[in-house]
Amino acid sequence: MLLIHGAYHFWPKRVGFRNDYCLACHAPRRAIAVRTFDVGHIYWIPILPVGFWKHWKCTACGRDPHVTVKTRRSFKWAGLACLVIISLFAWMAPAEDDPAFHWAFRIVPLILAVPLLWHLLRTPAEPTLKQRLRTIEPATDSVCPFCATQLLAEANGRWSCSVCGTARY
Repeated sequence: MLLIHGAYHFWPKRVGFRNDYCLACHAPRRAIAVRTFDVGHIYWIPILPVGFWKHWKCTACGRDPHVTVKTRRSFKWAGLACLVIISLFAWMAPAEDDPAFHWAFRIVPLILAVPLLWHLLRTPAEPTLKQRLRTIEPATDSVCPFCATQLLAEANGRWSCSVCGTARY
């Protein structure tokens, strides 16, 4: 059974900005925080109000800057293991009924596993998000990027705009 579900994001409002590293763009970018009222839906019918949530978005690509778009290295190793296991089971089964089918399952997974293994052994592990974020300088803007007003310092050390209410993180 196909179950169509998701979340609606009502009443978006920009509430903050910061310097960030976007994993989709692979570069340091400005990210903005958008506060929305989220409601869960099933078959496009709003059912469960979840409340107010803050979502970060990259200003260049519009995606969440901390969500990776690449296949994780551990999944590639798992795929390699699956290809080898498929080939091993095909080699253990007798090829009596349909020899072409059995030989395809013996050879094709190994042919696919060789370039995958070469890729995994040759490419270095990429730096983690935490390591990349250490290279990003915090935002030091004194003017709001949305309404061009002077940011005011609050008692808790945060800077915010008196006109639109955005905060510098």
